[in-house]
Amino acid sequence: MKTFTSFIVVFLLGICHVSMAAPEKVEKKTYIVHMSKSEMPASFEHHTHWYDSSLKSVSGSAQMLYSYDNAIHGFSTRLTPEEAELLQSQPGILSVLPELRYELHTTRTPEFLGLDKAADMFPESNSVSDVIIGVLDTGVWPESKSFVDIGMGPVPSSWKGQCESGTNFTSANCNRKLIGARFFAKGYEAMLGSIDESKESKSPRDDDGHGTHTASTAGGSVVEGASLFGYAAGTARGMATRARVAVYKVCWIGGCFSSDILAAMDKAIEDGVNILSMSLGGGMSDYYKDSVAIGAFAAMEKGILVSCSAGNAGPTSYSLSNVPHG
Repeated sequence: MKTFTSFIVVFLLGICHVSMAAPEKVEKKTYIVHMSKSEMPASFEHHTHWYDSSLKSVSGSAQMLYSYDNAIHGFSTRLTPEEAELLQSQPGILSVLPELRYELHTTRTPEFLGLDKAADMFPESNSVSDVIIGVLDTGVWPESKSFVDIGMGPVPSSWKGQCESGTNFTSANCNRKLIGARFFAKGYEAMLGSIDESKESKSPRDDDGHGTHTASTAGGSVVEGASLFGYAAGTARGMATRARVAVYKVCWIGGCFSSDILAAMDKAIEDGVNILSMSLGGGMSDYYKDSVAIGAFAAMEKGILVSCSAGNAGPTSYSLSNVPHG
């Protein structure tokens, strides 16, 4: 009888121990919330107030990382899967999509494409200097001779962008060639923690080299006497040497996240770019789930040409990036 009683006591203590254990913490993820702006209730004076109210209806602690006005209508935030599902059921919500991680791609040269054989592909008229190429990548090394502004006229009056300051970068790094520079890291830091500024610059500064490469490939000035450590000497030039360049740093050591990419596209549209160049991708996905595709469609509607890389994979089937299907 004593043995049975002892068993009951141990069993009850076990139940008590289990019931008193701390509840398992549910990990939050970043989601991009697409809103139907036309469905905003009349009680709200501004759409951002509506976004905030919708978010607070499912979470008392969640904050908006970004509010989007041009690439999409909506915002990005950190939620639990249950909160995201609840938000999806709210009026005016078009979709609540989990954030995606994108990777850098490397571009090819004009010679590879055979464009050097057609003089019309290298226009030199003054009207070209009014073209502004927005490059979403790892930032820029402004000291590169590819961004010298000798012979360039005043910055186009249509330009509304800025040259942001930060680690190892000031507004003085911009000129009449490199007319804009911004950086976006809220989504990255929400996912991976604060940027280690001993390893990379929290600014438009390019610590990788990829962004400087793609920006100079698209619109770099003519640089004579270029070489690789003294080899292959020649003239380096971008595709449109007299175009203006604006960089949007969205890629960091840990990758490029869609909330930051969409924020950069949103701002580039507002700034007044004519072309968006993105040498990054995240594989194939349905159109309505791909932030790059969605932002590109919005840019196209506003007359902006969007150029996206096809990726470095292949030559197998379905190895291209930025080819949405659905």
